[in-house]
Amino acid sequence: MKRMLALAALVFSLPVIMNAQTTQVGFTAGITSSDMYGKVGGNKVGGDKRNGYGFGLFLNAPIKKTSISFAPSLNYVQKGNTQLKNNNVDNWTALRYAELQANFVYNTNGPKGNNFFIGGGPFGGVNLPSAFVTKSIVRDPTKPDYWLRSESNVNIGNEANSHFRFGDYGVNMIMGYRMKCGWGLAFNYSAGLRNLKPMATGDDYINNHVMGLQLSYLVKNK
Repeated sequence: MKRMLALAALVFSLPVIMNAQTTQVGFTAGITSSDMYGKVGGNKVGGDKRNGYGFGLFLNAPIKKTSISFAPSLNYVQKGNTQLKNNNVDNWTALRYAELQANFVYNTNGPKGNNFFIGGGPFGGVNLPSAFVTKSIVRDPTKPDYWLRSESNVNIGNEANSHFRFGDYGVNMIMGYRMKCGWGLAFNYSAGLRNLKPMATGDDYINNHVMGLQLSYLVKNK
């Protein structure tokens, strides 16, 4: 965790040091749709997509007089998938990460100040407290039905009793549109390359995949 914070501090300080006058800071919040892909013991990892949310902050640092900018971001991201969902029960894996993305984006810089952008870069994340979650319907003839929620901790590590390995990394792609006033909307897709299967043998692997829709605001420099 300390290494992640040190790396985040370094990545975020670089654009500010290089060009403090043109570097801008922004904030994001949005929804995610995550899933996990892989194969364990010759069987495909089962599950369906799981909706969640994410939020964070980012920098936009133009690289000299080009249309390219460096846009690192630090985010809270929910990942995982759904194992079972019907009218009576809902089971899912809720993996939570603090994630650093180091995106480079191309900007069209339209004549009216509106901007379409597209790009990508690597990402790395560290685990936050995560859980296996179950919601089951409780039917009581004396009152309306209600959902009962329970959680059990996800063990992170590379031991026999671990559920998933620590950390995540991969590549991120992003595209979006930002208005002159600073508000923007973006779509991103993150493909995990980290094998999350503890003590993996043979062809065993599990990867995270996440799609996100983000609303953002870029603060204007005075």
